[in-house]
Amino acid sequence: MSKSTRFLNVFIVCLFLLGLPSGAFANSPKVQNNEKETEQLQERLNLATPKLKDKTSMNDFKNPNDYLLINPGKNIPTLTDSRDTKHTLTYESTTSYSTSEMLINILHKSSNDKTRDEYLTIEFFTNKNGTLHFVGYRDIDLSYYTGTNKVSTIIDKAVYKNDPYMYIRVGISESKYDEYYSDVSYFKVANPFYKNNTGSGASAKYYQLISNESTNGDASESTGTFAINNDAYASSKNLQEDAYRMDYVVPFDTKIYAHRTLKKNARAVQKLYKEGDTKSFYVYNIKTGYYSSRPATLLYSGTHSNIWVNNNEITADDAKKLGQEFDSKIFNAVVNNFGTPSDIDQNGKLDILCYDIQDGFSDYGGYVAGYFSPLDLYDDKYSNRSEVFYIDTYPLMGTGSKKDVTEAYSTLAHEFQHMVNFNQKVFVQGLEQMDVWMDEGLAMAAEQIYLGKALDHRISYYNEDSSITNGHSLLYWDEYGDVLANYSLSYLFMQYVKAQTGIGDRTFKEIINQPYNDYRAIEAIANKYISNNLTFGKLMTNYRAALVLKEKTGLYGFKGDPTFNDIKVKLYNGSSKNLRGGGAIVRELQSESDFSIPAYKGTDITYTLLQAQQQNVPPILKTPTVSEVGDSDTNVKGTADPNVTIMITKDGKTIGSANSTTTGNFSVSIAKQKAGTKLQVYATKGPSNSKVATVTVKDKTAPASPKVNSVSDMSTVVSGTTEPSAVTTVTVGSSIIGSGKADSKGSFSVPLKNKLKAGTKLVVYATDQAKNKSKGSTIIVTDKTAPAPPSVNTFGDNQTIITGKAENGSKITIKNGKTLLGTATTNNGKFSVKIKSKQKAGTTLTAYATDKAGNTSKGKTFKVADKTPPATPTVGTVTSKSTKVTGKAEKGSTVYVYNGNKYIGKGTTSSKGNYTVHIKKQKKRSTLKIYAKDKAGNKSKTRSVKVR
Repeated sequence: MSKSTRFLNVFIVCLFLLGLPSGAFANSPKVQNNEKETEQLQERLNLATPKLKDKTSMNDFKNPNDYLLINPGKNIPTLTDSRDTKHTLTYESTTSYSTSEMLINILHKSSNDKTRDEYLTIEFFTNKNGTLHFVGYRDIDLSYYTGTNKVSTIIDKAVYKNDPYMYIRVGISESKYDEYYSDVSYFKVANPFYKNNTGSGASAKYYQLISNESTNGDASESTGTFAINNDAYASSKNLQEDAYRMDYVVPFDTKIYAHRTLKKNARAVQKLYKEGDTKSFYVYNIKTGYYSSRPATLLYSGTHSNIWVNNNEITADDAKKLGQEFDSKIFNAVVNNFGTPSDIDQNGKLDILCYDIQDGFSDYGGYVAGYFSPLDLYDDKYSNRSEVFYIDTYPLMGTGSKKDVTEAYSTLAHEFQHMVNFNQKVFVQGLEQMDVWMDEGLAMAAEQIYLGKALDHRISYYNEDSSITNGHSLLYWDEYGDVLANYSLSYLFMQYVKAQTGIGDRTFKEIINQPYNDYRAIEAIANKYISNNLTFGKLMTNYRAALVLKEKTGLYGFKGDPTFNDIKVKLYNGSSKNLRGGGAIVRELQSESDFSIPAYKGTDITYTLLQAQQQNVPPILKTPTVSEVGDSDTNVKGTADPNVTIMITKDGKTIGSANSTTTGNFSVSIAKQKAGTKLQVYATKGPSNSKVATVTVKDKTAPASPKVNSVSDMSTVVSGTTEPSAVTTVTVGSSIIGSGKADSKGSFSVPLKNKLKAGTKLVVYATDQAKNKSKGSTIIVTDKTAPAPPSVNTFGDNQTIITGKAENGSKITIKNGKTLLGTATTNNGKFSVKIKSKQKAGTTLTAYATDKAGNTSKGKTFKVADKTPPATPTVGTVTSKSTKVTGKAEKGSTVYVYNGNKYIGKGTTSSKGNYTVHIKKQKKRSTLKIYAKDKAGNKSKTRSVKVR
């Protein structure tokens, strides 16, 4: 914007267009227009200031430009009565009632049938030479009706014989005797019975364009006096919110700071920051004009941008989304078409600070979407010493807790052009900053290049604005008045110059590269590409004529670009005007002979006669109804008027077309489109185009099946990768056992409440943000639990088979130290391992069980049992006089002596195997039985001895 403060609070007009079902029919009386009733109604309508509670700035009702065109089936701006009850009105149709009469049908429904104002008045007007004239009215007593009702009014066709539109004013009041309406709405509908009576189908229409061709926007000149042909003009700004979006360039004087540039100052070089770092920025309070410090965290660092965020106002994912859009699309779109930015901190990147810009916004009105401060490029205590532009988070990205960073994309392009422009004009060319109106026009051109489509909100503001009608200057930036009018004028002027040069978007870089920072830069390329003797003043006049005539060829149009066909003719109704340089007004003439130039007018004031061909009113086409379009679809389907051509466009380019059937159905072939793509769908027939229906391509493509890492019976999570931000669900049979959202890189980790049994079959699928579900990935829970150690039966030194029990199907391994003795597999939980040779008693062996999954148990150690009986003892001579039995046996064994079956004594062998068993004397010839039993309990064979 300008070199000084540019801020404006503008009240946003909200039109709540609510659909209504069809309901009961009311009576259909004719319009009442007898002399007495008409006189009474005129008295009421002629009151100076109707009491309007609707959000509108209208204070007059006689200018046809104030009336919004409503197509059949569409809602009329809602009325709010004195009891805050909403009255929703829908224009249904205009049909033939008889040969000479027509029937206008309007549906009515109130939000509260019990507490409401009870009188609805419908007034009808015709347009005579730019002024509306009262025809008649219809009063409806709502106390008889509830729910939705059709109000049908009969009007003579002859009343509107010469008018392509019927102008209607609807008011609500407590009683029909009220002096003021509680609320009113203004609209017009097409007259389906209008026929041009010239015979040729076209008639000439004349305008008088009065323009101040001075290049000095600060000075005014009089137009002189001319005849009045209209009543006072007033505007109704029924606009979308984008129309109230502004930007800002912090006030700055390059002359004062010329010696303090950081462009060659080493102190400007700053450290390289990484994601997660924090720093403070100086920010400008646009309302107060003071600086303050705001802390911010670096949430994204990309190729060309660093995204800094104050107070967590957007998430890291949103910061990344914003930065990637700038790096991949916006940066090149601006650099390629306007030039390069400076790099005073020598890091090759731009800092983008996201925070709530302090602009005085409080829930309504104009707001600053972003700003650029040249001070950051100079040595000053409030300088951030880097290339910075500042992007608003509230309300630009939304007024709730959830933010939509896509709303900031075009603002990024806009502010980046300001930064590039400053570098090219001030640092590269050594000039002062470019004039505001030019800089802003180029910034909006940058938006259009990035978006790939026209800025409709600037055109709609132009159409609705009264100060443009009253001669608003292109050159004088009205920062304390209707600055939004300047945005519209500058935008349209740059697009007009682009159309006239014939070199497309290259026009803008050529303007910047000219060695001027004012209108002379544009005059130079106009002389180069349009006409070598064209003055800038005359170029401005031609531009104003183009806004009126919109001719397809020549100087008075946009070279047939349909983008600008909807621009309204702005008719001035006063008798004279002081116009600033760059200002202009348009008056409608009844005939060519009405054109005249006053004798007393300003030197730079020019009068131009414009002649337009007024065609018969083209048919009004219904806005197509479009079925949902998915990213896998190759057809766009829906309904529209019968036998019309349906056009599908993307970013201003046609991607498909087809005719609707006799029943109005259509199917247009297109290539598959990426989810999130916005398609514009409209109907066309002859000179008529319907309104555009915008449809966003839905994500109907299911994610790929997740890649799942191995899951064991020891796992506590199921992890893997899938589509970023998709929700991953883990199921066992029909039961969901866990779910979790993947991160921005697609990694997921779903916690498990309980460990899973080996062999369990899991099915894992992903559901993306559009609720598309992938095919399931099946994974079997692996066995990672080692078996219990085997149990081993007693194994003796006289055996070669080891037996015991272990996990069924496991492999049993027997080792002596590191030496493998043998293996076997369990059967029904039992095993039998044959080893190569007998093992010495007391030897320690180890048994292991290894399950089918390869998990090995802890070792079970066991000793080889002594199972070998001692040798038969030797026995010395025993006589009837002997009191002991002696001999040899296994050392450490116990020797037992029996006489027959009678135990008579025992003794333990010595370390040398000798033993002595003390006995009583035995009878001669009796038989003694002697055997040895070792420590393991093994019993030798028995030796028999006769007592001598």
